[in-house]
Amino acid sequence: MVNLRNQQTEFEAAKVTPVVIVMATPMQAAPVVEKLRFPFTVLCDPEQIAYQQFEIPRGRPWQYLGPKMWLAGARALVRGGMGKPLNDITQMHGTLVIDTDGEVIYRRHGEHSADYITAAEVISALK
Repeated sequence: MVNLRNQQTEFEAAKVTPVVIVMATPMQAAPVVEKLRFPFTVLCDPEQIAYQQFEIPRGRPWQYLGPKMWLAGARALVRGGMGKPLNDITQMHGTLVIDTDGEVIYRRHGEHSADYITAAEVISALK
């Protein structure tokens, strides 16, 4: 969420409105959203229905516990901390670009838990 928040200016300039779906309850998500001063809409999906509907896969152990996660974890601690993992740590994340008609026009799943898309990648999907 920190990566996304730090790209707010780029999204605004491109008139892109990110919406984040998390697998937490509203009570679990609220303190994180507040602490990070997260500027985008956050929807809570503790049952992971959206993840299933959009076919976002679960990861293998190396994708959520492997060496790439160690460096990402250290970076997160420096940037502002890292919370205790909630719910299903095996659930990978994904990025979908959905147009105003509700059609998915771009889809990308992280290769590991620290593999996040950039604003530039999202914006290029709109062209």
